[in-house]
Amino acid sequence: MMKFLSRINWIFNRFFQRWKSHFYAILPHPTEAKILMLSDDKNSFFLPNSCVNEDIHPSEFATIQKVIEQELGISANILYYAHNYDDKSKCEIQTIYVLEHNYLKKELIEKFKDASWVDLETLRNLSLKLPEHKSVIQEYLTEIGSNKIPELRPPWARKGWLYSSQKWIEEQLLELNYQQLSPVECIKSWGISCVLQVNTTAGNIYFKQASTLPLFCNEPLVTTELANLFPQHIPTVLSINSEHHWMLLADFGEPIGRNSPIKLQKDIYRLLAQIQIKSIQHIDRLLSIGCLDRRLEKLSTQIDVLFNDQNILSQFKESEIKQLQTLAPNLKNLCSQLAEYKIPQTLVHGDLHLGNAALHNNKYLIFDWTDSCISHPFFDMFPLFFIQNKNPFFSPLSSLRDEYLSQWEIYESKSRLLEAWKLAKPLCALHHAVTYQHITACLEPRAKQECNALPYFMRQLLKCKI
Repeated sequence: MMKFLSRINWIFNRFFQRWKSHFYAILPHPTEAKILMLSDDKNSFFLPNSCVNEDIHPSEFATIQKVIEQELGISANILYYAHNYDDKSKCEIQTIYVLEHNYLKKELIEKFKDASWVDLETLRNLSLKLPEHKSVIQEYLTEIGSNKIPELRPPWARKGWLYSSQKWIEEQLLELNYQQLSPVECIKSWGISCVLQVNTTAGNIYFKQASTLPLFCNEPLVTTELANLFPQHIPTVLSINSEHHWMLLADFGEPIGRNSPIKLQKDIYRLLAQIQIKSIQHIDRLLSIGCLDRRLEKLSTQIDVLFNDQNILSQFKESEIKQLQTLAPNLKNLCSQLAEYKIPQTLVHGDLHLGNAALHNNKYLIFDWTDSCISHPFFDMFPLFFIQNKNPFFSPLSSLRDEYLSQWEIYESKSRLLEAWKLAKPLCALHHAVTYQHITACLEPRAKQECNALPYFMRQLLKCKI
């Protein structure tokens, strides 16, 4: 009973109480291994900070940067967040951001001449207002003092990247004869990708660079090819930089969002199936330009590797580990069984939810093809398999499922499709668990918390009762 009341209290806090987001800034000295710190009348030190009465996701850099810049009174870029803590009991989010200033050296030093520039040695003897920040600051000062940037840190979280990408964007806009109406700003940045936006006379233009993870496709080339094949439903690629995996996309409107009307949801699932079916004849071409081969026979070979990965197993209880390891033979058998159906393996988006679809000029567009591959098409149905089926606020699942499956009746009967659907559910969880196995393995430690959905999908496997 107490657990139930605690859960109800958490839901009330999250959805009915006002959350606060606290932003703390690590601003480096322009020439020395020091950071800016402020102090109060008790000689207690703290990072420059600001607070807003909103629940803002840590990756919403554009919003957060404006808040921090207003507080500091300077122009600065956010490189990454070094620490994030979500205190549900207090309805507070605390995030520490590492900044890159846009000032000349002398100007920055002059601006903060009355503040304290703290190095690692000085930090050890300081009394901090928030002691839990000390280890994060120590790690940062150690890093800049040794000048050893973690190998796994993505390019967009490093000094100078934003300037280079902005310069490239501006060059492309000139070639396209688009007039720039706003500065280039970062609208999302996390361990696996970074998205910039600039408003122009041709609408909002989007820039993206995604990680070159082992299970990520060559997104600029794949998106370009898909836009050629399905120009009505894939954003137009204006320009790419193959060396850096940079991509510039034409305006495609705003994401539809996950709480859309059922008719709209049906439209998207029907469209996805149609794109998948039409892609069957283009599989070889898609594979040749960087869309990964993740067909069922490949998935079968990844099961033992996944279930014997000690980094993964350390996230589970002993009883869960035993259960997972008994599933391996059955999952391999399911791969063989599903392959016997006449449903062709084809293009899979890899992260298809309604936040990755838009309605622009009365046409639906599907974007964010980073996770795309060639595999079983039903693996795109994880929102229907796992996410929505526990939420009473979503549309009935059976109608969405039937809308999607009806497109595949050219290959199998409805009854056979429903059989394949049941077989595909645990394999869908397995497919996405393998994805996150590779994602988390290639992120630096501070970023692993950002997108570790692996335990979720592994536990979905257990719930499937194979």
